[in-house]
Amino acid sequence: MKQDTQSMTNDEPDDGVLLPIGEVSLLTGVNAVTLRAWQRRFGLVIPARTPKGHRLYTSENIQEIHEINAWLAKGVAISKVKPLLMSTAKLSSEMIESQVVDLWDEQITALNTAVFDFNQHKLQQILDDAFGLYPFQLVKEKLLQPWLNQLDDLVDERLDAELIVAWLKSELLSRVGGRYVFGGQAIAARMAVVQLSRGAATPPNSARTKSLFSLLLSLELASLRVSVIDLGEQAIGSLPLLQGRLNVDALLLMPDPNHSGSEQAEMLTVLAQMSFPCRFVGPFAPTLTSLSAFWAPSMTDLIGQMPSRAVGKTNRSHKGKGKSEQGKSGENNDIS
Repeated sequence: MKQDTQSMTNDEPDDGVLLPIGEVSLLTGVNAVTLRAWQRRFGLVIPARTPKGHRLYTSENIQEIHEINAWLAKGVAISKVKPLLMSTAKLSSEMIESQVVDLWDEQITALNTAVFDFNQHKLQQILDDAFGLYPFQLVKEKLLQPWLNQLDDLVDERLDAELIVAWLKSELLSRVGGRYVFGGQAIAARMAVVQLSRGAATPPNSARTKSLFSLLLSLELASLRVSVIDLGEQAIGSLPLLQGRLNVDALLLMPDPNHSGSEQAEMLTVLAQMSFPCRFVGPFAPTLTSLSAFWAPSMTDLIGQMPSRAVGKTNRSHKGKGKSEQGKSGENNDIS
């Protein structure tokens, strides 16, 4: 997300500059809910407070968050991080290994059981814990992607495969529509998503693979405060009809596997007509070898290339203890 000069940049804050929780979240990739949970439950990343109770974070807090993220990426559970941060001795590989747990494998197994049993409470409980305690990108890499890939394989020969995917889709989309509402925050971007249709030429099972990916994409875009318009399945030739009628920052296209050379040539002709960026996403995007220039980067990078939609963004003008009505950015009901 492009920021103005008074807002947050990708650089670390200067010494003495205090940042509100919303800016810290954008800087570190750890959302405000997770930062609060780390503080309350594990005594991690203790910020300063304004007279009205809003959190303000120092450069040392930011460094601590980066160190926590590094331990989490190695497989250390958040509950085991604090002693590692406090240790001044060089840790041996054996000591580090003792802190690493099979957290994600256990969660994947539990998620599969919840889905096969249509256990709504268990499914949402596991996701609540993961999203509440870990940065979304880590949850995506360690939990969501491996889980959905495994689930795609597990249901392949089941008679209830489509029922399972339909139920899961309902549960995850209700989560996107409920838990991840933006709570009055300005959206980062507005995007439309299209699943490119090939009719009878669509390979068996690719629709399910695309559907599971679309669920992951929906969760990620919601975590990034992206407003999404789902246009369902459409033929590539219908996309020019959106010109002048659709107000979006980007159009995300999910192709089928193995589009022919003539189909890719048609896609290139259509994309050249579009007035907004179009990017291919999904498991089959890399098969479009002649359209590699249109493959999407990470969603975070894609949003970073767009002009910000945010209105009334906070200024980084907190020098010392006192001032921060701006601390409300990115955090509703901040006093906790």
